[in-house]
Amino acid sequence: MSPIALSPGGSVRLNPLTPHGGSERQLNLLYSVAAAALERPLSPEEKRAAQEALRVLEGRSGDEPTLPGVVDVLIHASGEMAEPLAMPAEELAAATRPMAFALDQLCSGNLRGMFDGPTTPGLDLSAPLVVLNLRAVLNTQTSALGILMTCATAWLQAMIEAETDARSSKRIVVVDEAWRIVSNLGIGEWLQQSFKLSRGLGTQNVIVMHRLSDLRAVGAEGSREVRLAEGLLADAETKIIYAQPPDQLPQTRELLGLTDTEAELLPHLRRGWALWKVGQRSFLVEHRLSAFERELVDTDARMLVRPAV
Repeated sequence: MSPIALSPGGSVRLNPLTPHGGSERQLNLLYSVAAAALERPLSPEEKRAAQEALRVLEGRSGDEPTLPGVVDVLIHASGEMAEPLAMPAEELAAATRPMAFALDQLCSGNLRGMFDGPTTPGLDLSAPLVVLNLRAVLNTQTSALGILMTCATAWLQAMIEAETDARSSKRIVVVDEAWRIVSNLGIGEWLQQSFKLSRGLGTQNVIVMHRLSDLRAVGAEGSREVRLAEGLLADAETKIIYAQPPDQLPQTRELLGLTDTEAELLPHLRRGWALWKVGQRSFLVEHRLSAFERELVDTDARMLVRPAV
């Protein structure tokens, strides 16, 4: 198993607008990514323009729509695109220029070369384990990284959806550092909707966060962002909680609906032990690693000094 490594100017591209996941998923992703890039909700005109942009691109040739293609038809709006909106082409181009420029930021500069073209041919999704590695952009601005993570996840989910009928095995999609995605309202709504659609595909979704306080940090108290993040927790049928420091207990208990007994266990859990909440039932579970697994999850490896052989 070799990870699919994504990096600016790298050799691998993924097309988040791949049509394999269906037109509805494709359009919803474009809405969410555009809103996140703009850092505001899309206007009705922008949503309609995005829909028409995909239609125009699909009708031009047999090539699949891409983010640069959407940017191009928005900036150079044609009569073909403007007529269904009952707007002059020049007026449409002016109205959608902020959205076009925001999307272009994902296709140029220090983010170029990851999601700005057709998917690189030859990527193997048939392996038992597929890893999308975004390490090269971990230091990117949080909002941009959330968008990049969403583009990668959207591509993977679309490919899973396309092959659902052809495979008998189930898929598990794991999203690490998920708070970076839910920190943006539009992207978080896409993630929640995507998870609900995945149930019909036999796909299990796992989101990983290191502290539940990260959820509260995505927005002001009572904001839609915070309610959305808490909603993702509420929708989870199974919750796995490792040891938590005492200062995290009140928030952890509130967000996960723990009893006094369950909450009191958390500061005392040894490494490898976790509290599992499955519906209303709870279990203490010891997680045992094989030698191979231990090497994969050893995040302290670079901190250790080992004698030379």
